[in-house]
Amino acid sequence: MIPRRFDERQLKIRGGIFFRGLMITFALLLTNALLQANDIVWASGFHQNIIIGMSVSNYILVEAILRDAFFGMGQMRWPIIGTFGVISLVFIFVVASSFIRGNMLVYDGMLNDYGFVLIAAILPVSVTIAGLVKEVAEKCSNKD
Repeated sequence: MIPRRFDERQLKIRGGIFFRGLMITFALLLTNALLQANDIVWASGFHQNIIIGMSVSNYILVEAILRDAFFGMGQMRWPIIGTFGVISLVFIFVVASSFIRGNMLVYDGMLNDYGFVLIAAILPVSVTIAGLVKEVAEKCSNKD
């Protein structure tokens, strides 16, 4: 596969993606603050912050992959898809093994460590799926 260089269109797309990511971050932080102000605690402070950060990062990665504005996508596509796939499998294995041992995802109305790991497993799956969808779409368009 021939490595592609970013043109102005892709740079504009990437800028829009990061801007939307920033706006989503503000919205999630505001929502979280409003929940806490109303005594609704859905996870520990550490887990809340990590989940918000991972969610926004995932949004940016997925949109960048689907809109062909991801850094180094030419030759790096399969290593990125593979890395996120392996991360997902490891996290899913951890969650499945915790279920087998009888651990709960929610304790006292809040996500516990195992619930956090489940969310951490789901998010990389979306990046893997987006990469695979993009790869299949490009293979199908190249056949035409």
